[in-house]
Amino acid sequence: MSGESDSKLNASYYRLMVYAALFGAFSSLLTAGYITLYNQGIKFFAQPTIFLYDFNFWPLILLSVAGVFIGLAIKRFGQHGGLGVAQSQYAKTGRLDYRSLPSILLQAFIALWSGAAIGPEGPLVFLTGGLGSFVSERLKLEKDDVQVLVYSAIAGAFGGFFGSPVIGAVGAFEYMYIKELDFYRHLIPGLIAAVVGYGVYFALLHTTYLGIYSFPNFASFRPVDLVLALLVGVIGGIVGIMFKVIFGIIHLTFSRLNKRPVLRAIIGGVIIGLIGSFLPLTLYSGQDQLLQIIHNPAAFGIGILLLMMFVKIVLTSTSFATGFEGGPIFPLLFIGGTLGLALSEILTFIPQGVGVTAGMAAVACAAFPHPLTIALLLGFLGGQTDLLPVIVIGAVTGFIVSKALTPLLPKRGMQAER
Repeated sequence: MSGESDSKLNASYYRLMVYAALFGAFSSLLTAGYITLYNQGIKFFAQPTIFLYDFNFWPLILLSVAGVFIGLAIKRFGQHGGLGVAQSQYAKTGRLDYRSLPSILLQAFIALWSGAAIGPEGPLVFLTGGLGSFVSERLKLEKDDVQVLVYSAIAGAFGGFFGSPVIGAVGAFEYMYIKELDFYRHLIPGLIAAVVGYGVYFALLHTTYLGIYSFPNFASFRPVDLVLALLVGVIGGIVGIMFKVIFGIIHLTFSRLNKRPVLRAIIGGVIIGLIGSFLPLTLYSGQDQLLQIIHNPAAFGIGILLLMMFVKIVLTSTSFATGFEGGPIFPLLFIGGTLGLALSEILTFIPQGVGVTAGMAAVACAAFPHPLTIALLLGFLGGQTDLLPVIVIGAVTGFIVSKALTPLLPKRGMQAER
């Protein structure tokens, strides 16, 4: 009897692995389409040239109009997305609500194309996790299997999008705040889905983030760099806490307009667009804009770098508070990157590679507790293995600083960590 039971268990487990691979491939196809549409939309709505001159206030016009459409969409369909919503649904039911997916994607694309200071990964989770839930239900799978396959669908999407199967599996686990990890029932299917997702995504788009944040002036690792990363990590952790406080204040301010979503979204669009017209590098998700800063640091003084860091905090917080649907990861990396670059200019003994990568890791992990994902992601994006210990120190330090200081904050200052 025991042998027969083990055989059934093995057969069920192997079938789950096959489903995970299929879900990874399907999610990656969706991700490739989603990212292609995202990029093409940004190009289409990019800064126009009128009479051979750039129109400087185009972001104000574009984001104001986007605010109107987002407000109307929320008024008509409701607001079903936002920070922590997918994680809360998954924790309660083991799946995501796919019925609200059309309205979430509509609002997300308007927000992402318009230049709101948000990233694309949040709506991507709703898309792949929601459709993973839909398919799982149609297959009439057991509740535990549905939970694993929804996670696998998100892992497949992340594996393709971030260009690494390991980041895909670990990132989906941390992003969804899965509290208990069953290695065989979660991580193995997640890895399979992420590997397949990576293969399908790369075959379709032939793109990768490998080495986009590279630092030619970082010669080689020195033991003192760990100490410098610790210093940057502490400062980055404090900035991450500042992000949470500002996010909470702005969220509380705009919550008074929750019953008037059109007015709230228009005000948000005007604020983001007006400020972004003067500091255009603070718009959009931030990864391309940060590259421009890193590759030409001489064009930016310390004051401008710190100003862009603060403005990005304000614009990202305003985007989320006024209904612009998106994700937080890339804006946080921009905030940490500009901070780290400013620190390397102020304290010239800190190499740019150490300052920027440790700053990105610390700020991101202080604002959202994803130390494994951020460490792996930045190690991959940097393409320099010598920087990995520095990144880990920054991530862990930012995480610890946040855990130590967050309980001291007033409740309304903690809205960002949901």
